[in-house]
Parts: sequence; structure tokens; C-alpha cells
Amino acid sequence: MRRIRLYRINPKILISLRTIIHIFLVFLLAFGGTVALGAQENSEIRRIRFKGNRTFSRGELLEKIDFSGTSWVGKTFFKKDPSIYSSEAWVMNKDRLVALYQRNGYMHVKITPEKLKQVSGKYRVDLTIGIEEGPPVIIRDVSFKAAGNPESDSLIGSASLQSLKHKLESDVGNRFIDSQVKRDQERIAEWFGSRGYAYVNVTPEISLSSDTLEAGITWLIEKGPLCRFGDITIEGNNRIPPDAIRKQITFNKGEIYNSEAVSRSQKQVYGLGLFRIASFQVSLSDPPTDTLSVKIRTEEAPRLSTRVGVGYGLEDHFRTFLDVGFLSFPGKTMRTKFYAKHSGLEPYRFEAVLTQPSLLGPNSSIEFNPSVRRRKEEGFQSLQWGGDLSLYHNFGSRLTGSVSLFYERVDIDITSDFERSLEEMDLSTYSKNGISVGLIFNNFQPKTEPTQGWSLAVNTKANGIIFDSPYPFLKYLVEVKRFQPVMNGVVLALRLKNGSIMRMGASEATPVEERFFAGGSQSVRGWGRYMLGPLDEDQIPLGGNSLVEGSIEPRIKVVGPFSLVFFTDFGNVWRKEKTFKIGEIHWAVGTGFRISTPIGPVGLDFARPVFDDTSQWQVHLNIGHSF
Repeated sequence: MRRIRLYRINPKILISLRTIIHIFLVFLLAFGGTVALGAQENSEIRRIRFKGNRTFSRGELLEKIDFSGTSWVGKTFFKKDPSIYSSEAWVMNKDRLVALYQRNGYMHVKITPEKLKQVSGKYRVDLTIGIEEGPPVIIRDVSFKAAGNPESDSLIGSASLQSLKHKLESDVGNRFIDSQVKRDQERIAEWFGSRGYAYVNVTPEISLSSDTLEAGITWLIEKGPLCRFGDITIEGNNRIPPDAIRKQITFNKGEIYNSEAVSRSQKQVYGLGLFRIASFQVSLSDPPTDTLSVKIRTEEAPRLSTRVGVGYGLEDHFRTFLDVGFLSFPGKTMRTKFYAKHSGLEPYRFEAVLTQPSLLGPNSSIEFNPSVRRRKEEGFQSLQWGGDLSLYHNFGSRLTGSVSLFYERVDIDITSDFERSLEEMDLSTYSKNGISVGLIFNNFQPKTEPTQGWSLAVNTKANGIIFDSPYPFLKYLVEVKRFQPVMNGVVLALRLKNGSIMRMGASEATPVEERFFAGGSQSVRGWGRYMLGPLDEDQIPLGGNSLVEGSIEPRIKVVGPFSLVFFTDFGNVWRKEKTFKIGEIHWAVGTGFRISTPIGPVGLDFARPVFDDTSQWQVHLNIGHSF
């Protein structure tokens, strides 16, 4: 029998080998250890990177896949489950990215093999995804063609339809994108629907060359019969008279069918503010008929509604409000709102708003707004009561204009000894009356936390032009806001405000409560409320007749409902009218955080002046963004 010789390894040598292997592994992981594909099955993904993506941002790509990076904060505080890497999951997510690019015109996109880098000392990996987009498919031709006999259809060859072609998203020279073709299909159908063709069928016929990466789109149009409106019935209304609803309808029985008129009428009925539901149902049938009845189904909103709120701010301290609304009061189509508020800046405020919609037409309404309120500011305390009668008109879904007649009685106590010593300010009780005109354009979305769009608000006020007033003046205020997405999760918010008060007649002063003030949580945040601008020797704000304010504020989503803001504010107030001196603009910088809630963001801001002798930090706590 053959003997097997056993060798005994010296323990010291064994320990040395273990040490060498351990050092090698640590070196490999710490200095670039790229792990072979599939070697880290079921590893937790810590971070995801993309290389080569130009068309889509990292955030847009992450939204299309299941993989996501997971931080310690996300797992600990938000209980976010980590993504686990596997070969099967990688194939699925790779296919999703390929489909995304191909839907957007990149037919030859390549998602290169991923790289997994193991995190030192942990069973976790960083994932890098390489993308070669390649050239996109470009639209070379767009045309319309009638199904059946195109020569006999004059509407297909009309100049108005040809002009629509250049308004489509999928126009010649643009990149071929599936979603844009779908929206164009709906837009063309609406164009024919607004001309009486309710049964129109629009189909895109795509010719694609994979060699030249060019595409042609032929829109095949099957119009169907020319339709007219039939019977119009209304159901679901109990309090609201049918005539009030019919006044909002912009079409009549027997007229050529118009889908835009149906949509506009639905918006106008709902715009009365009296209904929870207002839907217009057009009776399309199979086979098609040339007469279409319309059923208007409504559901009236509750007659009584109530809102109660409480809050706290560093400027107005504890605040609370009560808002009670009545529908069909005092008239069947009227709306009435009663509002009460208390805060440190307004010890009490009571007002009512009586609205009569559709007074001079579907887009006009009139409001009567009596009110009484007490104000308590650093520079004055006042009791103001009166009211205004306003006519509003909607020029579109985004533009509203108003004209108001106002009257107000003011009892005021001015804090500043200097201001009280002026001969022009010796009145403690006076009245104001006149006309104000306003114009508001707004297209930003969404309303509570805008991420895109802009707004323009213009207000003018002429006091003392109806009855005599001791302080006649003309006042204007213009404010522009812009919200621009910069990248995924980052929005740049901009604001600029300008105003002036011009005294009229023999008056040498303007009412204190009408003056401009700057500084505070919704102004230049490096100063306390109303503390930027003219002050007396006791540091009491006096206000002024000219104002410039502005803000530059990047808003950055962090995780979950949390976001950060970094801002630069600037502005000043001048005593004289129409005085705007660039060299006297004051600047402040700061940062803050926001927490999104159902009632809007709650935020805390920290700011301080720069390029200024004043350097004290200001802290502002508020509900909502500063603008």
C-alpha cells in the first residue's frame, strides 16, 4: 500500500498568508474594485450614476426604473426600502430605459453593461449605467389625407388646416416623439370637432427609415357626418334655476356641433361656484347620427361650508381664522362669505364678500366687500372700516381684470414723534375714496408650490377723485414672478416688485397705512418686518412713497417632503415718490428649509444683510413660500 505523506504548515506562515490576502482584498475594494457583472447578486444599491445621458436628466431616468439609491437618512427616518441588485432586475430596468429612448426618437440607443463598485467594508454597491444615445429620428414630412376620396374633400386641403400643421408639436425638422404624436392626434380631432365633425377618426400613418433616421407622418382623416346640436337637457339642479345654467351655455339647438363650445360652456357653468359637478354629455351613437343631444348633469355643492385655521409666525405670533361660506344667499345664484381673523398684527378683522356671478355675461361678476379691521404695526395703530364694490372680468383662463369703487374711514395713532409733529399729519381721523384698477395674469403650476410658469400683477389706486379727501394720491404697484425648472428637483424662483405713490393737489403727505414698507418674511428677509427704509431717531419705521424689491431663490428637493432654499433678496424704500437709486439698494442672503404639507409648505428661513453696516441675523417662520 502506498503511503500518503502529510505536510504540516507552520502556523506563522499561515497567519502571514491570511494577512497578505486580507491586505489585497482591502486594496482591491478601496482603490477601484470594479466587481464582475453578477458577482454581487442581491447587494443593496447605495448610489446610481448615469454616463452619456444628454436628453434626459438623472432624475428623469430614475423615475423610469425600479432601481434607486438609498441613503442612511432615507432608511432610518423615512423607512425607505433599499433597492436590491440582481441580474434579472438589471435586464428589466435596462429594457425600460431602451423603451424610454425609443419612444423619444432614439431607435439605436445602447445601454452599455453596468459597472458595480463595492462599497468598502459593506455588502453594498454603487451602480453606473452607461448610455449611448445615438442620433435621433427626425421628421422630414407632415401631410393630411382624407380617407376614401381625398380629391372631393375641400376641408382637408383648406388653408386653415394647413396652418394647423405648423402648430403641431410633431412638425418638420423636429425629433420624432411618441407622446407628441399622440397629443397632435387629439389636437387634430378637436380641430375637426370644433367644425361639426363629432365622429372624426384621426390616424397617424408613420413611414420610418432606419437607415436615414427620417420619418414621415401622414394624418389619415375620416370625418364622418356633419353634426348639429339637438335637445339640451339639465338635471341634478334643485336650488339653482335652469335659466341661470342656460345663460352659461354658448350653443343652441340646431347649430353646427362645436366641441370647443361644449368645453367652454362646461367651464362657465362650473365657474358659477355653485356646483360640485357640472358635466356635459354628448350623445354619440353607433351608427353615427347627424343630430347630437346634450345632457348637462349637475350636482350642487353644499349650501354651507366652514374652514377654521390656526398657526404661528414670528411676526404675527399666534393667528387664527374662521371662514364661513353660504351658497344661494341672499339670491339663488349668489355666493356669500364671512371671514374673521385674529393675529398679533391684526387683533381683529371682520369682512363679508357677496358675489353675483355672470352679471354682465358668463365671464363677469360683481362683488361687494364690507370690512372692519384693526391693525397694530411698529409705526402705527389703526382702525379701518368701509367697503368696495368691484367688477371682475375673465379675459381667459389666465387673465383677470377688475375695476373697484372704494370708501374707507380711518382712525389712526402714529407712533413716531417726528411724524406726528408734521403739520400735514395732524389728522387722526380721515376718509379715503376713489377708484382702483387691477390686472392679473397667472399661468404657473401647481398653485401651492409652483414649479413652472410666471405671473404679472398690476394694481393702481386713485384716492380722492370722487369725494374730497385730505390726502389725494395716485398709487401703483407692479409685481412679476417667474418659476423656472433648472434640473430635476431644482426650481429657480424669481420675483421683482416696484411701486410708487404720487401726491395730488395741495397735499404734502400720504396716509401712513398706504405707504410702502420693506423687510420681513415676505420681503427682504435680512431685515425685520418694515425695518428696511426710512426710520426715525428711535428706529421706528416711517414708510415711503417708492419701493423696489426682488428675490432670487433656488428651491431644491432633498428627500421626501423636505426641500432647501438659498436666496438673495434686495430692495429699499424711499421717502420721495418715483425715487429709485441703484446705489441705495440693500442686499441680503440666506438659506432655509421647507416641509410640504396638505396646506402648503411650512418653512424656516435664516437671513442676514450683506454689503451693509447692519449684520444681524433674522429668523422667519411661516406657512407658505415667501413668494
